[in-house]
Amino acid sequence: MMRSCLLFCAAALMLGGSCSEPSAVREPAMGGSPTFAQRVDEIVERALADGFGGGVAVLRGDTVLYHRVAGYADGTRTTPVHEATLYHVASITKYLTACLVLVAVEEAVLSLDQPIDRWVPGSGMSDRGYTPRELLAHQSGLGTSYAAETHSEAAEALVALSEAPWDGSRRGSFRYSNDGYDLLAIVLERAYRRRYEELVREKLMEPAGITHFGFWGESELADPRRVGQPLEPLGDDFRRRSYGMLGSAGWLTTALDLARFERALERGRLLSADSIRELRAPRGVVSIGQATLGGFLGERPQLGGVLSARGFEDWGDNAILERYLEYDVIVAVVTSRGPAEGEGEPFRSRISTAIAGELVQELKGAE
Repeated sequence: MMRSCLLFCAAALMLGGSCSEPSAVREPAMGGSPTFAQRVDEIVERALADGFGGGVAVLRGDTVLYHRVAGYADGTRTTPVHEATLYHVASITKYLTACLVLVAVEEAVLSLDQPIDRWVPGSGMSDRGYTPRELLAHQSGLGTSYAAETHSEAAEALVALSEAPWDGSRRGSFRYSNDGYDLLAIVLERAYRRRYEELVREKLMEPAGITHFGFWGESELADPRRVGQPLEPLGDDFRRRSYGMLGSAGWLTTALDLARFERALERGRLLSADSIRELRAPRGVVSIGQATLGGFLGERPQLGGVLSARGFEDWGDNAILERYLEYDVIVAVVTSRGPAEGEGEPFRSRISTAIAGELVQELKGAE
């Protein structure tokens, strides 16, 4: 099993009760042609007809080409999505964790190539010699066991991760791993002697100027006025803070702030140029291109290189963040409305792929 939604971290926003029509927010196409915004609106409308609820944002440089939130935040279609509705972005959290590890390297708290043994003594992990670089690149041999999902104490989570199956023969080659990122969250907490959530707030969100976001387990995840709800209700025990969610899957945000985070990263407000190159360097061939730290590097026809981070849970939460490297364009989509994993193309992919087609016309036409 994978994981789910949510929380609201910014104090505030009295979001009213239900109403008959879903809310929508569109920003004018400042710098982009009005026809581009209209065409993206048509993409979103088609998704809404199929049950989409969530947010879509397109930025070029510092200009918002498109921003809309629409649909409902719950399956009963009684609570409209608002600008402040947070969405669980699942594995995009790995991108966040990779950035935080690189901050720790810049601050000389961690080294990419020094084994993490000192931070996990006696855990069963200490004799494997894992380095942050291996864990970030999915090259440790660890897999995705979800062993830490039931543990809110780091020591217990370490034992569970140590006892989970792993494949030493895969060390040095790509093997997608939630467990590795769960382990990195524990290492970061022990290295700084602070909670993962506090570190993200101080070292990433504050420099990015983002105040409205949250984490799994922090507050009212089941309130659709605050958080987009999954296709099926999740038990309270599963929604609590756990080390199976922190570093690998527990970030909650909006489409616009997801895009703004990437923009702040690109502008050098979070990491040095050397760290950004480290973040984006290819680490091995995967089905969609090359693995990077916390993300992927691929190609879109006629648009060139695209850096992406993706999340998809079996209860319907899914999201995507894409940066078109040659054009300084960022696309972000967030939703909790599925479909369930294995039951069709997720809304994140349908919408982002269709937007890419419109970007070809918009960007190529301007050349």
